[in-house]
Amino acid sequence: MIIELFHKRNETALEELSKKYGRHFSGIAERIVCNHEDALECVNEAYLRTWNSIPPARPNVLKAFVGKLVKCAAVSMLRAGNAQKRGGGEIAAVLDELEECVSDGGSLENEFENKQIISLINKFLWKCNDFNRRAFVLRYWHCESVSDIARRFGVTENKVSVSLHRTREKLREYLAKEGYKL
Repeated sequence: MIIELFHKRNETALEELSKKYGRHFSGIAERIVCNHEDALECVNEAYLRTWNSIPPARPNVLKAFVGKLVKCAAVSMLRAGNAQKRGGGEIAAVLDELEECVSDGGSLENEFENKQIISLINKFLWKCNDFNRRAFVLRYWHCESVSDIARRFGVTENKVSVSLHRTREKLREYLAKEGYKL
C-alpha cells in the first residue's frame, strides 16, 4: 500500500512509512551515530532518497530498502566525522569484528557493495541455526550491542559474544572454501 502511494506521488506515503517503520529506522541510525538529532537527519535523508527512487524502483521489501538507505546515510555521516566527535557508535566495533573475516585490506563498506560477497554471506547465514543467524544479523546489520542482543534472547552477553566469534570464524572458513581471498 505504501509503495503504491509512492508511485502515485502521494506525500502521505512518507507519513505512512514513518508511522509504520520510523522507530525501526531511527534505531538503526542511532546505533550507528549515537546521537538522536543526527539519527533523525539520516532517516530524513533516507526518506528523501526513497521519494526520489520510487518510482521507478519497486522494492520487494520496503522496510529493507529504506533500512539500507538509512544505514548508508548513517555510515556516511560517521565517515564524515560528525558522529565520532560525539563519541562514535557501535558501527566502529562492528566493522572491526567483521573486518577480520571479510576484508582483504580495502574498506569493509566497499566490500559489502560487492554482490558476490553478499550472496556468499546470505548462503552462509541460511546454513546457521536460528539463534546464530539472528544474532549475527542484529549485530552486523542492525548494529545492536552485544548486551541488547543478550537481553533480547534472554541469554548472557558471554553466550552472544562466543556465538558471534564462532560464527565469524565459520564465515571466514566458508568464504575461504568458496574461493574468497582473505
